[in-house]
Amino acid sequence: MNETHARLANLLGALANGISDRIRMAVAKQTSLGGEAAAALIVIGHMPGPSIDQLGRVLKLSHPGTVRVVDRLVAAGLAERKSGAGDRRALALHLTIAGETERAAVLEGRRAAIYAVLDHVAPADYLVLERLVEKMLVTLPCDATSALSVCRFCDQNACSTCPMNKFGEVAPQAKASSLARPASVL
Repeated sequence: MNETHARLANLLGALANGISDRIRMAVAKQTSLGGEAAAALIVIGHMPGPSIDQLGRVLKLSHPGTVRVVDRLVAAGLAERKSGAGDRRALALHLTIAGETERAAVLEGRRAAIYAVLDHVAPADYLVLERLVEKMLVTLPCDATSALSVCRFCDQNACSTCPMNKFGEVAPQAKASSLARPASVL
């Protein structure tokens, strides 16, 4: 990309920041959960049974930070720790009924924030915009964990053909070596 594209790059960066800010504000209106707890709700609902280590890698949090987020979700009655399916010593995270309800409210707030921006685009342009966004989106992750990290606030039901599927699925209770963070995150 050259200097003639500097304005496009600048506008795209500003749009990304603005949408991110609107999503964060909308999520804050839907839930009293702060920090990455709302994202944790979305991830656990998308991929029931992750370990604390897996959740931390997706959220890009330290182990102690992830434990604190999970402790808050459990204390609020939104999530629970259960024995892992493959290794009974490992704990698997699952949403409670209240957690599923809270997750749905968070996703609705996110959807409303994004639709408010899309309302300024002509419906005839949606398909072109969708293709361009998808083309850029798939360049962000390098594996299944980083793909889920990019999509940590996504409503998986909205993407019948998710572009991130090409990275595979993060298997619950997978070995830590298969969940290595991209070098750019270390």
